[in-house]
Amino acid sequence: MNLALYREFRPKNFDEVVGQDFIIKTLKNQIKTDRLTHAYLFCGPRGTGKTSTAKIFARAVNCTHSQDGNPCGVCAECVALSEANTDIVEIDAASNNRVEEIRDLREKVNFPPLIGKYKVYIIDEVHMLTDSAFNALLKTLEEPPKHIIFILATTEIHKLPATILSRCTRFDFKLLPINVLVEHLKSVFSKKNVSCDEKSLYAIARAGEGSVRDMLSIADSVASFCDYNITIEQCEKVIGLSNKDNIKNILLSIANKDVSNLFLSIKSALGMGKNIQVLCKEMADYIKNLVMIKSGVGDYSILDILPGEYAQYVDISKLFDINLLKRAFSKFAAIELDLKYSLNPENLFESACLELVDSAAVVPPKPAEQKIEPNQPPKPAPVQPAPVQPVEQEKEVTEIERMWGNVLIKFKEYNMFALINALRSVNKVEEQAHKLILHTNDLSSFETIDNPERIEVILKTAKLFDDSLTAVEAVYDKDNASTQDVKDNLKQVFKSKIKFKE
Repeated sequence: MNLALYREFRPKNFDEVVGQDFIIKTLKNQIKTDRLTHAYLFCGPRGTGKTSTAKIFARAVNCTHSQDGNPCGVCAECVALSEANTDIVEIDAASNNRVEEIRDLREKVNFPPLIGKYKVYIIDEVHMLTDSAFNALLKTLEEPPKHIIFILATTEIHKLPATILSRCTRFDFKLLPINVLVEHLKSVFSKKNVSCDEKSLYAIARAGEGSVRDMLSIADSVASFCDYNITIEQCEKVIGLSNKDNIKNILLSIANKDVSNLFLSIKSALGMGKNIQVLCKEMADYIKNLVMIKSGVGDYSILDILPGEYAQYVDISKLFDINLLKRAFSKFAAIELDLKYSLNPENLFESACLELVDSAAVVPPKPAEQKIEPNQPPKPAPVQPAPVQPVEQEKEVTEIERMWGNVLIKFKEYNMFALINALRSVNKVEEQAHKLILHTNDLSSFETIDNPERIEVILKTAKLFDDSLTAVEAVYDKDNASTQDVKDNLKQVFKSKIKFKE
């Protein structure tokens, strides 16, 4: 059976791990100097090499002929540990998360290793352990036998108790930049004899979103579909990407205030079977590049574009004011999540585009040239008084409001979409006796927030910015929205088309 690309090209030593140079150098130095610690914590997004690095490290600490910190792969220990063995124990905490499994582990750690010097326990997705399981693990994690090394791996570091974090040496794995992914993909395709143009390489790497495993999984699907001869047209069909010409046409329609062509461009993009969320994300990415170019950024690796596309982006950026581009980027980035829960996401996307059409700056016409009669000096242009700009008083932001803003930014990293939407409705935040009180006048949002598990998540996140907090309470302000407020809002939406009976 043919192996998937991400399994076939899984790193076998530290030198093959992509894009985590700081972590790899630190681990290799610890192995070479024999300064190992008893517990490690590998955290970071999926597909960045946490489990692969843990397995390499487990073999390297037991290798008797280590080469620059890498396992040699030929000694008796390396050969034995590369197969099924009892010295490298990998535990999936997602399915073994009960306290009984951890108690069983505590008993087994007392047995010495059979092959090498160390017995290594790799606990993957450790955040899935129950509170009782974490408590059972604490003492063993703090003072394990000398022959035991623990490696904990997680994608959700915020769910781990502080008592676990303080007992481990932590390494944060990062998402990889697109140029690193492209070079790695070139190497893989070269070894597999896959023909691929440069645009397709960048498209596949961009679709991986910084994850090596995701990128290789996508590359596997594309290569199979294209029969190992990949073109950008076929690549876009498999990945579901929008042609950049569609995005360019949408932006040109906005710049020219051409509503008719705007709708046709959107329909054309969606008519090719493209997902509206993917189109929105690519619009935000495209506009972000325009903002950076308008701001003077010229580094292709930062811009995330091909060198040959730079001139095209520069031409498009000249049609827009930078403030409009900033608003457009904020708009599409904001509605990306809303599209997932909208009953009619296409209307939501089109509405966002129409708002930009209304605010697109009109290029002022050139002033008519003044005719100068012979021997007559030109008439001076009338001096226009400078408009007086109203001075806005900046609203003072309190410490608790600033802290809550940081909490909301942190919540964007979580995949709890219902809770994130509910937290947006919080209109007042206060602290009383080390208790964080969240006020909302939306009943549905209050019911979503007022859940013991979600309150606990909010408290853990808030404590990252304020250690003094001990509790969180959600309050439903049902009396805040008056009847007159509702009437005023309806009048603003429907203009003069709605009347109320006294």
